[in-house]
Amino acid sequence: MSESFLSIAAVILAGGQGSRMGGEDKGLVPFRQGPMIRWTLDRVLSQVDEQVISCNRNRETYDRFGVATVTDDTLGFVGPLAGVQAAMNHLDGRHSHLLVLPCDTPLISEALIGLLIDKAKQQPDAITLLYADGRPQFLHAVIPVQYHANLDAALESGQRAVFKWYKQFPIQTVEVENHAQCLVNMNTFEHLSLSA
Repeated sequence: MSESFLSIAAVILAGGQGSRMGGEDKGLVPFRQGPMIRWTLDRVLSQVDEQVISCNRNRETYDRFGVATVTDDTLGFVGPLAGVQAAMNHLDGRHSHLLVLPCDTPLISEALIGLLIDKAKQQPDAITLLYADGRPQFLHAVIPVQYHANLDAALESGQRAVFKWYKQFPIQTVEVENHAQCLVNMNTFEHLSLSA
């Protein structure tokens, strides 16, 4: 696949249970005078061809952000791969790659997203991940849409682990230790207060 043919959509994952925030919908939790998801949406807007929000509740509220929303096809909160699947189903082959970002890293920068996309263009058949703090960041990734059918089969079989699914395919990482502070997960209200 030639770099010139890459077309990238983004899915912002906001479909979790928010268990470490007392069940709050993390994407809608206020962060610096706005819903947390707004920060990620704003930073990715100019770098992709289409955006999708994966959410499993409060869909009418998410619709107000002006981008498409999807919900998991599998019942229950079965994990982020279901959000990836729902986004791919919605996009229906319109793009060659899907940029996956969680809603709870609002400090992510445009530069960091750009590094991830640029690396993906170098090896279009690979799943491309950020790597920081000594570990891969599985939900900051670019996934070739050509693996859509495989993902459908994996979820149908009960597969839920992100890395277990990824490692069937070529994987490349982007070392971003200098940007690690941009990837802080706002998983608790304490994290939010420290970053306010």
